[in-house]
Amino acid sequence: MSVVPDHRGRGSAPMEALGVLYGDGQEVASRAIVDGLIGRVFDSPQREPLTGIRRMLTGFAFWSMDKTTRREVRTGPGGSETTIYHNRILERSGHPYIATLLRPGDTTASLVEGGDPMNAIYMMLCPAVERKARLWDRLLLDSVPSRDVQVRFVWETRLTHELASRRLSRGEPVRIKAFAAGTGLSVLLVCERLLREGHDPKLIRAVISDRDPAHSRKTLRVIRKLPLLSDLIDESGRTTHGILVQAEDIFQPAKTAVGEFPFDVVTAVGILEYFTGHTYATTEDRLGEPVSTAKPDAEDLLKVVADQTADGGHLIVNTHREAAATRILEVFGKHFRYRRPEHLQALAATAGFVPVGTRFSGNVYDVEVFRKSEVVAGDRSVS
Repeated sequence: MSVVPDHRGRGSAPMEALGVLYGDGQEVASRAIVDGLIGRVFDSPQREPLTGIRRMLTGFAFWSMDKTTRREVRTGPGGSETTIYHNRILERSGHPYIATLLRPGDTTASLVEGGDPMNAIYMMLCPAVERKARLWDRLLLDSVPSRDVQVRFVWETRLTHELASRRLSRGEPVRIKAFAAGTGLSVLLVCERLLREGHDPKLIRAVISDRDPAHSRKTLRVIRKLPLLSDLIDESGRTTHGILVQAEDIFQPAKTAVGEFPFDVVTAVGILEYFTGHTYATTEDRLGEPVSTAKPDAEDLLKVVADQTADGGHLIVNTHREAAATRILEVFGKHFRYRRPEHLQALAATAGFVPVGTRFSGNVYDVEVFRKSEVVAGDRSVS
């Protein structure tokens, strides 16, 4: 069936698919989107970062956005200041994604922790949605940085599945946790795939955590549309298997019985670039602004993650490298902390994680797998 309607005006297929998947109803179309994502992530050739002329044009796009964007600070009723941005080129497009760039104060949490704006980029991985994408969909949601977000998502999902299925194939239970996961789409695809492969659901434990309760509600809507996953919902948080979706601040872990069981596979993707420590550059450095030294920092975050990771358990995490693609987002008020693999490895070491030798690289991100070092194993490969 058609995942999204055909467009003749300014409609956006990825944004409409987003509404279908995370909205109420439309179960058949939602399952078709999930099927398309699973096929692209697991059964298709690896999605590749953009190269060549499109990568070269990113520098021009940064220059253009920097020259044509106007910044405005508004004071709210309570005296708090909000920064909004104006750009006639983007505004004339009429694309709904533009609001996430021009009004970052309204969407910062979503951008940081994988909420709707990031999920719109993921929708471009669904072949039925990609086929109906229009010009501005491709310019915004399949640009050099957006393609890197897609590639990062595929690597995260494949690696999580590989590590989980390895344990399940040995008849061992697997416990997965996604930190700052937004709506947890990657973990949902992993669990759906594992169940389709015939693994015992009583051996699977997955926790999807995010600080925004709205994201958790959307996650549960998706799960309830998928017959294999809907029976695994853990409403109480006090079982040893199933899927638990919880609103949780990383630095204030939820108090449930799940905390008694350390996790075998943990992900912290798309979050470290907002925390200081072990960087080679920051947005503030480039702008000549002071860099905040406020706590918590990246070391604090990884220590929380390590406390919930089993000895010998695996961590999937990413670097964030400075490039013209990231500077475009800086024009619209985003601030990043940049790390190359050597900086990420030094940071991970502070929490007892060692690299296992598995890394995939794009234009902006490297996705790397680490093992908690209390239990040292000879195998240095994820494959």
